[in-house]
Amino acid sequence: MVYKQTRLWRAAFEESRADATSDEQSRLVLSYEAMRLRASALVARIAADLPFMTVHDVTHLDALWEMASIACGDHVKLNPAEALVFGGAVLLHDSAMSLAAFPNGIADLRQQLEWRDLHARYVASVSQDDAAAILGAENRATEEALRLLHAKQAEKLPKISWVGPQGQSMFIIEDQQIRDFYGPKIGKLAYSHWWPITKVEDELDSTLGALPGVTSCTVDLLKVACILRVADAMHLDQRRAPAFDFALTQPSGTSADHWKFQARMAKPFVQGDALVYSAQPPFEVDASEAWWTAFDALQAVDSELRSVDRVLRNRQKLPLAVRRVDGVHSPTDLALTVETVGWMPVDSTVRVTDVPKIVATLGGSKLYGDDVAAPIRELIQNGLDSITARRRLQSRPSKWGELQVILEKRDDGYWLIVEDNGVGMSVNVLTGPLIDFGNSFWRSALAIQELPGLSAAGMKARGKYGIGFFSVFMLGEHVRVITRRYDRDIRSARVLEFVRGLGSRPNLHEVGVDRVPLDGGTRVEVKLRANPMEPDGILHRDDWSGENTYKLDVFVSAIAPATDVALTFIQDGQVVGSTAASDWLGIDGVALLERISREHPENNLKLVDLRDDDGRVYGRARIDPYRWSSGLVTVDGLAATNIDLISGVLVGVETTASRNTALPIVPPPVLAAWASEQALVFEAADLPGYDKARAAEIVLALGGDLAGLPIVSWNGEWISSLEFSQIVKELSQIIVHRGEVDHDEDDSVTKRDFEDNFEIWDDIALTVDTRYSRVQRTSWVAEVTKGNGSAPIDVIEHLLASAWGDVDDDGNFKLEVEDGAVVVGEVGGDEIVRQVRIYSRS
Repeated sequence: MVYKQTRLWRAAFEESRADATSDEQSRLVLSYEAMRLRASALVARIAADLPFMTVHDVTHLDALWEMASIACGDHVKLNPAEALVFGGAVLLHDSAMSLAAFPNGIADLRQQLEWRDLHARYVASVSQDDAAAILGAENRATEEALRLLHAKQAEKLPKISWVGPQGQSMFIIEDQQIRDFYGPKIGKLAYSHWWPITKVEDELDSTLGALPGVTSCTVDLLKVACILRVADAMHLDQRRAPAFDFALTQPSGTSADHWKFQARMAKPFVQGDALVYSAQPPFEVDASEAWWTAFDALQAVDSELRSVDRVLRNRQKLPLAVRRVDGVHSPTDLALTVETVGWMPVDSTVRVTDVPKIVATLGGSKLYGDDVAAPIRELIQNGLDSITARRRLQSRPSKWGELQVILEKRDDGYWLIVEDNGVGMSVNVLTGPLIDFGNSFWRSALAIQELPGLSAAGMKARGKYGIGFFSVFMLGEHVRVITRRYDRDIRSARVLEFVRGLGSRPNLHEVGVDRVPLDGGTRVEVKLRANPMEPDGILHRDDWSGENTYKLDVFVSAIAPATDVALTFIQDGQVVGSTAASDWLGIDGVALLERISREHPENNLKLVDLRDDDGRVYGRARIDPYRWSSGLVTVDGLAATNIDLISGVLVGVETTASRNTALPIVPPPVLAAWASEQALVFEAADLPGYDKARAAEIVLALGGDLAGLPIVSWNGEWISSLEFSQIVKELSQIIVHRGEVDHDEDDSVTKRDFEDNFEIWDDIALTVDTRYSRVQRTSWVAEVTKGNGSAPIDVIEHLLASAWGDVDDDGNFKLEVEDGAVVVGEVGGDEIVRQVRIYSRS
């Protein structure tokens, strides 16, 4: 067998040694061969569960002895005990990529939090009415979970048993003495091939003593772990991608590129301190993606070799024979050995040469504008996500958690602080996704590893784009992120500090106990660029009110008016205000309107919930014909965009990464039912007829029923549809002017005379003001109703046709309609002519 011809095998088991007898060597060889036989059966099943992956059968495992021997050269050797442990870790490191590695198969896998997280993610991304898509999502979760968990499960394999044909327990390591003594370390080493090298260095820098009665050899665990890592990374040759296997499985995408490049690769060889890879036949243009996949893979090998070399040298251990891969830092250089034909690889990867500038541009004012509320909103959102995650993980009540927004005056200036008692961050997250522009932690694989079970528990993060944190630099350059994981002690807390904004490298260091969130969570501090009370400050008020500044609670509660987390506002060391979790659903309507607008409302009409039959709330609002942009769309409780025609809050979804535009998500039937209810409210209200007519137009645009609201002015009075239908029954013609009659530059009278003395003729019907005659086309209305609303003129035409009996054979109403200019009134004897629509009986 090939592995028995390798330098490491022969030196450990076949050559005479001073530290081991031939009997000791034979005992360990027999143990290894028995282990290999059973591991072979296990890895043979990987192809069935992960058919598109390159070969992971026993030929791959055997080849790692070759790779390890190449890497070690004459520098590093393994004694018999180390060789057994190394070989065992080789046999197990990929063996859990099959359902067979879980004694109860898929049932066991589905119990893993990681599978449940992946399943929740993938199923949520497909239509719940598409059974095939759901099945595909489940299969995808299974495949991804096997890849994600295989190293972790490998650690358990030495102790896992399977039931044989006579009911006997069967282990991969048959020899109980070997299994009990070496099994745990073999499993841990197998697991370690997926660890970051720093964890390997921290957890495996130890020696396992000799097993009495079996061998006098000890095991250098760090050395074995390092050899396993580089051997696994190095094995990239034709044996892993047989052509006929490719033909049978037909992998696609990235998987196909891995197959295609490995199918051409020769075994690597050593030249100086470098590992040299070569390939034949050369890569044609059509195989260029496969070549670049090879380039990336070989760079990964190079990185592994360099990190292992550093660890071994730092620990005063013998270094490996190779410490790098030749040619991988230049596509042109690599093409000398991994050849191309008909094209030349040029490293044209998109680069960002000024990362801070890009981040500042796309994560700052160029994305959010000059709105100082944007970075505060983003910081609050991050805190809300953290608290929501902790609720899910610990099964906390739906309103548990608190977020504090604090304004402090310190010796060096004003600081704004946003602190939550959520899950907090590990160092990996603090120095990884948090500052990785465009990478959302909540949607990363790291989230599944850091917080297993979170997605399965129903976590749906508000943050999607991985850019919000960087908006904090719009407020100031000096930023501190102090964090402590909720499940770790206070000494684990760390602070990441930016002293001079994105132009400086952040510092990671320990933090005093007095500055750490006591119950876990994260505290973001930013030294404000401007005094908050002065022009350009976050609390400065520049409007008609005459007041110079907002209070902190007034300013921030308008940014986060409808969150499901309690907010507390602290200014100058005093609590100046607070909002309770989801209180927007129950507080007084006037108070809610004051919160979202920072002003007292003009009327006291009641806010009404928009709810479906299942009780889901889509908003709390009222129709508002008096003001523009008095309504608010919130996304996850945070203010997103103002909208017309209503006052109050509608729940929405953002339409841009900046989250400053959004659309309501209320279903059209719910909106229409609410509008119909609003019609009854306005009908009963003590309001002028014109105001009611303006409300009626909005009701119609939203798909509601008019009830008794007026829709047309006749003889100077606003009348309902019922009253109008009675009047027109006696008429054979009616003239309708769209909107009120206003002064026109072509009139023979002055504007003042017109406004003081215009008298409309009695036979002219008026609809509401033209300013409101396009409410159907208001963007959010058109999007939600899909154009299914109507306008007063539609109702008027329907009433005319109905009253006059103008119905064709298909039941459709028909009218004789003519547009033209007629006299609609006078000013002191001067006739006023306007464009109108004339309706006549057929």
